[in-house]
Amino acid sequence: MMEPNTDQILKLLMRESEDNSNWNIDLDCFILKIIPISSLELIWVISSEEHVFLVDSRNGKIINKFQNVAELIFSGVIHPISNDLLISTSNGVFLLNTQGNIINLVNEADWFEHICISSDGNVLFTAKGKTLYIFEQKNNGYELISKDTSFNSTISDIIFNIDSFLVSNYGSVREYKTTNFNDYNLFEWKTSLLTLSWSSNKKYIAAGTQENNIHFWPYPFENDTDFQISGYPTKITEIIWANNSTELVINCLDDVQIWDFSNGPPTGKQPLTFKCGLGKITSIEYNGSLLVAASEKGYIFYFKPSDSEKFVQMHSINDEISCISMNKTESQLYVGSKSGLISNFEIDF
Repeated sequence: MMEPNTDQILKLLMRESEDNSNWNIDLDCFILKIIPISSLELIWVISSEEHVFLVDSRNGKIINKFQNVAELIFSGVIHPISNDLLISTSNGVFLLNTQGNIINLVNEADWFEHICISSDGNVLFTAKGKTLYIFEQKNNGYELISKDTSFNSTISDIIFNIDSFLVSNYGSVREYKTTNFNDYNLFEWKTSLLTLSWSSNKKYIAAGTQENNIHFWPYPFENDTDFQISGYPTKITEIIWANNSTELVINCLDDVQIWDFSNGPPTGKQPLTFKCGLGKITSIEYNGSLLVAASEKGYIFYFKPSDSEKFVQMHSINDEISCISMNKTESQLYVGSKSGLISNFEIDF
């Protein structure tokens, strides 16, 4: 009797995954981002063009469809208290609430590609090209308090940690503290700095670079203490700190790596490598217990890094995966695709 070939195994996996999914919906659009609202059992679903959806996370039913919001949608963040969604688009910046209302914060026909909110929701950063827009929450809305036009190249990323925003562009990362938006600290490196990540304990700032490396600045920074992890075959697009910042997780082509930062920079160490091998890893989720990695070819791998480097479960969808999102309790996984399919899988292992 012949052993089943790889194609037969993958077809079987796909059928089993369809049976194991809780629900599926087809929104007929590129799914850019999925943001769960655990307290309300809802999810925000952001498409890359025109539409945003509010979906019941229990059954996949559409609660609200926000139509023709903008020609292109680039990013979105959720307000930590109100659960409103704030999005940056090709037509400005908008606030969408769970009641179905759309509020225009910036009405400019230009590409606002990045958006970030403070942990209390009081400050909002967004970027259009070389210009940084800073908002403060006032009178149940947001008021534009500053435009910083001093950047010499296009802003590439914005993140927040505790009391500071980081903003990257070519050659540097700027730190703006929420107590003073008129000044900033500068972290320099002579290349394009793309994806930013800041360890939760604020000890390390990490940036994926144009040259397929990750550059690090210890924080607070002292001259000549920055370092680099290099030699990757592709650009690093996902950087996650976990387990009290002792682990750094990145996507590396069709694998995922975890670097050990428990005793400082991982000089002389090798990362744990979690081999997937079925297409480029485009999205990962990890909070220190369960690692989930999704490939562009439609495969989802589940790992428990503390137990083994081998995956413990695998799912598949019949489409190219664009994003994944896991709820806070690690009990539900939401998978978005390039054609608009959203699948929900229960995590019970």
